[in-house]
Amino acid sequence: MQFYRYSLSILALYLLGIAPMFAQIDFSNLTDEQVYRKENKYNTWSVTVGYGLLFYYTDVIDYTVFPKSNLKLAPSVIVSKQMGRAWGLDAEFITGEMYGEKNNRYFKGDFMDYSMNLRFSINQLVAFGPLLDKWDIYGKIGLGVSAFRSRLRRLDDNSFMQVNDVHKNLGGYPKPPGWDDNDFLVVGYNKQNPNDKQSRQTELVVPVGVGVRYRVNKSIDLGLESTMRNLTADNLDANFSGADNDTYLYTSFNLTYKIGKKNKRHARWTYKDFNLAYESQRAADPLAIRLDSLKSELDKLAGLDSIITTKSYQKFEKVVYEEGVSASVFFDFDKYNLKKSEHRQLARVARTLKRNESINMVISGYCDDRGSFSYNLKLSERRCNAVLDAMVNDFGIDARRFRIDPKGKSELLSDTQNKNIKGLHMANRRVDLLMIVNDEQTRENEDK
Repeated sequence: MQFYRYSLSILALYLLGIAPMFAQIDFSNLTDEQVYRKENKYNTWSVTVGYGLLFYYTDVIDYTVFPKSNLKLAPSVIVSKQMGRAWGLDAEFITGEMYGEKNNRYFKGDFMDYSMNLRFSINQLVAFGPLLDKWDIYGKIGLGVSAFRSRLRRLDDNSFMQVNDVHKNLGGYPKPPGWDDNDFLVVGYNKQNPNDKQSRQTELVVPVGVGVRYRVNKSIDLGLESTMRNLTADNLDANFSGADNDTYLYTSFNLTYKIGKKNKRHARWTYKDFNLAYESQRAADPLAIRLDSLKSELDKLAGLDSIITTKSYQKFEKVVYEEGVSASVFFDFDKYNLKKSEHRQLARVARTLKRNESINMVISGYCDDRGSFSYNLKLSERRCNAVLDAMVNDFGIDARRFRIDPKGKSELLSDTQNKNIKGLHMANRRVDLLMIVNDEQTRENEDK
């Protein structure tokens, strides 16, 4: 228990030390590839190789925390699958030698450890992304099997110890059930012949650990990880006292190669898309998407016989809302990808444009008032280009028939006294497709 308290104290101090780094994440300036979205594709597989120290906590040790001599090193391999931003699965393999001594005896052996671990990113859960786009602090817990062999010997003459040597000469040690006094204290060997190897002893192991990862680039990470591997039995050191289950600590430096396309970011190194919660709220009120001030205005215009000129374009060209030709496409918060539901609007416009090749259109993009002017201007331009790309590549309309006009947040709707702020934001996150007409066409229509 003393060691566990020591480890938890070190971890708590470490997390407090890096806490100021949480404030360094500026979500307003993240690029599109940095924000995790379910519809996007990311690299999710990786392979990690590590090498580090092993510390054993069994009955036969002469230290409390760390040994002063006979340090053991071990390699490890981890194959990982990332499940979203914060969670991942690690299939891990460790193999190494075992050693511990106490009084006039010592145990020696080797093990192979196989485990499946659930890994969770602490900073993803607390700060919603990697720290400074470079650091990931994580915890892990799992379940596995440790297959090992070990033998108990005397320090003075290196001879193998028998059951009778321990439970009679050392007070308080019970005789292990199923063992005779003359049996040798071995695991994975013949009890009557300690040099005769048999099947490895297997026990369940529960790994619990923490680690830190540093992102070098899109393909390589460096890391430090420490896991306490808790056995569900007390026989790792071939000393069957039954007092406490045996454990061992593995602390390693590691190198990770992220499998996948080199131009794609690994999902582990992405940031939360805060629109997820917003989408959930909106899903509970589906009518809010269309019941905004813009839609109300367009519906009124659709019932009129006259053509209305949009003030925004009077200094360039006259653009009009024409039922069956014009349309509005709505976007989610801080996104510019088209939703499948909005393709129906574009398909309706495309059918009209194919029937009448004389029609040209303006694609105007808008944003709500959240975020800086320059950021929203760029976002509205991306929304315009997304609509243009769909009209050209999905519906086969000539790109020369369109002109884009990103507005950013410069022309926000304000006639929303009867709408809540959520509806106002929804109305402003849109692209309008409006028909271009010359002055003669306008006058002709106005005379009708």
